[in-house]
Amino acid sequence: MDVVSPHKETVRLRLALIVGALLICGFMWADIVLLPDNLHDTYFFNRLYFQVPTIVLVVGLSYAPFFYAKRHWIFTLLMVVLTLSNFGLIHQSWIEANFAFPYEGTILYAFYCVFALGIPFKLALLAALINVIGFVLLMVVSPVYGERVMISSAFVAGSLFICVYAKYRLDRVMELLVSSNKKLAKLSRIDSLTNLLNRRALMQRSEALLSLSIRQSLDFAVIMLDLDDFKKYNDAFGHQKGDDVIVMQADLMREIFKRQTDVLGRYGGEEFMVVVSGLTRKQVYSKCEQMSMLWQSRSIAHADTATHRWVTCSIGIACMEKGKGTSLEALIQTADKALYEAKSAGKNTIKLESYANP
Repeated sequence: MDVVSPHKETVRLRLALIVGALLICGFMWADIVLLPDNLHDTYFFNRLYFQVPTIVLVVGLSYAPFFYAKRHWIFTLLMVVLTLSNFGLIHQSWIEANFAFPYEGTILYAFYCVFALGIPFKLALLAALINVIGFVLLMVVSPVYGERVMISSAFVAGSLFICVYAKYRLDRVMELLVSSNKKLAKLSRIDSLTNLLNRRALMQRSEALLSLSIRQSLDFAVIMLDLDDFKKYNDAFGHQKGDDVIVMQADLMREIFKRQTDVLGRYGGEEFMVVVSGLTRKQVYSKCEQMSMLWQSRSIAHADTATHRWVTCSIGIACMEKGKGTSLEALIQTADKALYEAKSAGKNTIKLESYANP
């Protein structure tokens, strides 16, 4: 799922706020027809000198550096302020003209702030509770709706509950969607058995590191690793044990190649690849020796027909010095050739070749 940038989201929210202010102005033409003449000043003051300026203030805040991080709290406060100001208008209308001003604005403010401005569930619940309490207190102080006070309170509370519950469901669906997308993204680049990069992701990351190394004139190396006589081990001990050995190879690689820039992946089957930058030939070779010693220290018994008594791996290295550019494919071919020579030399061997441009 695409991630919207903070700047674009802020622009969208700013436009939503402006639309909200225009809607309030639009409703004024409908409301003014219902109001007694002696309430016009009170009504215009509430709408034009309080509610609209409050929204304009929030639009101004949208240009502040802290706005995006605090936007949910700002919109929650806006929802409460607009709603309470509407309660104030209802109260004043009752006191000044014994007029029952409609309460539906309470619900419209809630739905607009929660869904158009994106107030999350917990804050929406907090705002709804404050607004319900405020409405109940309003009905105690000013029983505007007479015998319909109870049903009006129930309607406001029910509507706000529906609003909040719908937001909860929407947020939950979005959380599940984001979680699923993250899992799918991981599956698309991570080998499920070893938790190393799969071949496609390995090639992408390696290409990026090679480009950076060439630009910065850094040494660069491709290391191919292959478990010796793996098929014989599989045949002798079964696929589960074979998987265990493959996982161990990945763990040993992580133990040795642990810089953030090191790229580790499963190239295919029992063959692995490591790509490193900024290490000399001697340093790369030394790390590969550590790999061989770690396998020896594990002393995992091999099949009787295997070349060596214990499980081992052969390693082929292709080095490129000081960013003297070539393609990743060419380096892999050179490392594969070195790996083949290591296998031919009796396995459990390290072979290093420096790549030279043709």
